[in-house]
Amino acid sequence: MPALDRLAIALPLIQAPMAGTSTPALAAAVAEAGGLGSIAVGATDAAGARAMIADLRARTARPFNVNVFVHEPPRRDAGREAAWLDALAPRFRAFGAEPPPALDEIYRGFAHDPAMLAALVETAPAVVSFHFGLPPAPAIAALKAAGCLLLSTATSLDEAEAARRAGIDALVAQGWEAGGHRGCFDPDAADDRLGTLALTRLLTLRTGLPVIAAGGIMDGAGIRAALALGAVAAQLGTAFIACPESSADTA
Repeated sequence: MPALDRLAIALPLIQAPMAGTSTPALAAAVAEAGGLGSIAVGATDAAGARAMIADLRARTARPFNVNVFVHEPPRRDAGREAAWLDALAPRFRAFGAEPPPALDEIYRGFAHDPAMLAALVETAPAVVSFHFGLPPAPAIAALKAAGCLLLSTATSLDEAEAARRAGIDALVAQGWEAGGHRGCFDPDAADDRLGTLALTRLLTLRTGLPVIAAGGIMDGAGIRAALALGAVAAQLGTAFIACPESSADTA
C-alpha cells in the first residue's frame, strides 16, 4: 500500500479517530486485529495526549494514528457572545445551573499549540493525521523528522492539492456521507459536496498520492468498492461506535 507499506498493517482498514469516542482500548483492539487504530487528541491538551498515547502503547506494540484538529482560532465578538449567553440562560436555570460568565475556546487548533506539537514529536506515533486544515511547514517538517507518516483529510481536490504541496504522505478522502463532521479547511469556501466514491476516484486520478476512502463505509462490501476505485485503504468510524471498547453511550 505505497506510503502505508512501512506500517505493515495486515488489513486495508483504518478505524477513524473520533474525539471522545475512539479510546486507546479501541485503537489497540483494531491494531491487534491487523488494522490501523486511531485516537483523537483534538479535544484534549498536550498532557492529555501524552496520557492517551502512553495508555495505547501499554496495550499494543502495533502502529497507530494520532489525530489533531487544525482549525483556525475563533473570531471573538463580545456582543454576539453576550447575546448567546442571554438566550441560553433560561435553559441553564431550568436545570439548576448558571451560564458561564463568558464563552471560551473549547478546542485549541494544532497550528497554535506548540505544546501539542512538542508532545507528538517526542512520542513520535507511527501516524499523525490532520483534520480541518494543515499545520505550518515547520510543524510538518518536525513530525516527518520524528518519523511520523502524515495523513490529511481532504473533502475536495483543492484541499488535496494543498496537502500534496505541503508534503502530506497520504490523503483521507472524506465524502459528504461522513458522520459527525467533515474536515473542510474553510467552511465558507465553495463546497461541491462530493460523495465518498466520487471523491476517492477523483483524488486517486489527480493527486498522485495514496488515498484512503472515508464516509459512509460500514462493511466489507464498502471497503471493496473503495479499493476497486483506487483507494489503498478505507477509514470507518460509525461502524466502530457500538464496540465495547468505544466510549460512546449506546444504551
